[in-house]
Amino acid sequence: MSNPGFDIFTDGACAGNPGPGGWAAVIMDGGTVREISGREERTTNQRMELRAAVEALRRVPPGSRVKLHSDSAYLVNCFKQGWMDRWQLSGWLSSKGEPVENRDLWQQLLELSSERSIEWVKVKGHGTNRHNRRADKLAREAIGTGGTVGKENGDKFSDTKKKPSGGSMNESGPARRIGLLTAGGDCPGLNAVIRAVVKSAIYNLGLEVVGFNNGFKGLVENDARLLGDLEVSGILNRGGTILGASNRDNPFDYRSEGSDFQQTGADRSADAVENLGNWNIECLVVVGGDGSMFLAHRFSEMGVPVIGIPKTIDNDLPATDVTFGFNSAVTTATEAIDKIHTTAESHHRVMVIEVMGRNAGWIALQAGMAGGGDIILIPELPFNYSCINEKIMERLRRGKKFSIMVVSEGAYPEGGEQLYWQKGNLKRLGGIGEQVSREIEKRTGMESRATVLGHVQRGGSPTSYDRVLATRFGCRAVELFVAGRYNEMVCLKGYNIESVPLKEVVERNKRVDPASEQVRAALAVGTSFGCPLSYA
Repeated sequence: MSNPGFDIFTDGACAGNPGPGGWAAVIMDGGTVREISGREERTTNQRMELRAAVEALRRVPPGSRVKLHSDSAYLVNCFKQGWMDRWQLSGWLSSKGEPVENRDLWQQLLELSSERSIEWVKVKGHGTNRHNRRADKLAREAIGTGGTVGKENGDKFSDTKKKPSGGSMNESGPARRIGLLTAGGDCPGLNAVIRAVVKSAIYNLGLEVVGFNNGFKGLVENDARLLGDLEVSGILNRGGTILGASNRDNPFDYRSEGSDFQQTGADRSADAVENLGNWNIECLVVVGGDGSMFLAHRFSEMGVPVIGIPKTIDNDLPATDVTFGFNSAVTTATEAIDKIHTTAESHHRVMVIEVMGRNAGWIALQAGMAGGGDIILIPELPFNYSCINEKIMERLRRGKKFSIMVVSEGAYPEGGEQLYWQKGNLKRLGGIGEQVSREIEKRTGMESRATVLGHVQRGGSPTSYDRVLATRFGCRAVELFVAGRYNEMVCLKGYNIESVPLKEVVERNKRVDPASEQVRAALAVGTSFGCPLSYA
C-alpha cells in the first residue's frame, strides 16, 4: 500500500427517528488522533451511521489500509455479505422490491471503499474502547452543538482533503475525472495505453482517472476504481489488461451472463450514464475496436463526452493507418510461420497456418509476406482451388517439395461462404485452414497439415512499436480531454497522432485493397493469392 494504516471509530445518534441527528468519527493515524463531527436537522440513526463512515473515509487518502470500527451491525454486514452488489444489480432495490434508503450515502460509501483497503469491524456497544466511546459522545453532542472539530494528543485536525499520491488533487478542490475502460477482445498494448492515460493525466494535469473493470460490464455494474501511479507501475511490457476486457457486454442489450447476440437483453445504458455521474466523470475514454467504437458513438449520442482509442489485432478500423496490437499479432504469427517452415521443408509437406483477422486480411497479408508464405488467402480475394493447386505443382516442378500457406480465418472460396463454428447462439469464424488442408491433400496427393494459431496472437508482451504507439495514443486522448474535444477517436496518420470524429469510424471497416502496393509487392516476389491475380 502507498499509505500507512488507519483506525477509524464511527458512531451516529438521533433524537427521534426521524429527528435531529449527529455523527462523529475518531481517526487514528499512527500516534495522531483526529476527531470530526456534524449534524443534520431531520434525519435517522442509520443515515447518521452512514454519514460518519463517509465523512471519515473522505479524510483518508486513496490507497490506504483502514480498519473501520462501527457498532452498526447493519452497516458492517452490508459490506461483509455483499449486499451492495445485489442492490446494484437490482437497480438499488431491496429484497422486498423497495428503494434502498439513503442510496446517495451508500453509493458514496461504496466508491470510497473501492479506493481503499477496508476491514470492517463490528464493536459491542459503546463501552469496549475509549475511541468508540469518544465517537459516541461527539455524535450526541453534535445534535445540540451543530458539530465540533476536536483535538487530542496535541494535534488539531484540519478538515481539508489530503492530496492523493501522484498529485491527482487540485489545490482549489477535487480533481477533474476521466473514465477509462478497455472493451472488446484483448490485445498486446492495452496496459501500455492505460499507463499512458493515467500517468499523463495525474503527473502533468492534476487529473484523476477512474478505471472500469471488464469493459462496458464494469460501466453498467459500477465496478470501478481510481487508478494511480502505483496501479500502473511496471505494466508497460505486460500483455493483457489490468482492467480486464469483455466482448459480450453491450449496455444497450445487456445480459448479466453475457450477450447471446439475439437481442434478448435489457437496455442498461441509463445505468451506465448514472454511474458516470456518480463518479463525477467528465469524459469516458473507450479503448477498443469497431464494436467498442460503435458503442462509444451511441453513448456520445446520449450526451456523454467520449474519446476513442483504436486497438485491435485485426487492424480493420478506418481513419487510422494502424491500430495498436496489430504489430504484436503479426510478429507472433511471423515467428510461428518461421518455425513451421522448417518442419514443412523437412517432411515435404504443404503446411497451412490459419490466422485471425475476421473479415480483413491484414494479419494474413503481412505475416504471410514476412514469413515467406507461398500462398496467402484473404477475405478480400475469394480463392479457387485450381489456382492453389497450380502454385503448389509449379513449385514442385522447380524442385521445391514443400509449400507454406497462410490463411485468414475469414477467407472463403469463390462461390462459397465463410466458415463458422457455433456453440449455442454464439458463432465464431474458423475452420477454413483445416478445410483447405484436406482439399489440397486430396487434389495434389501431397501430405498437408493445418495449424490454427488462435488466441496466441492476442497474448504475450507487446512489441516496442505497439508500446510506443499505445503510449502516444493514450497521451493524445488526455490532451483532447483537456482541450474539450470530445466524441473523437485518436488515430495515426503517417507519422503523426491526430484525431477524427467518432461518426467517421463507425460507418465502415478498413479492408485490404487488392490493388494496393502491399498486394503488388507480394505478387512481385511470386506469392499467390489463390485466384487469377498477376503483378503485370
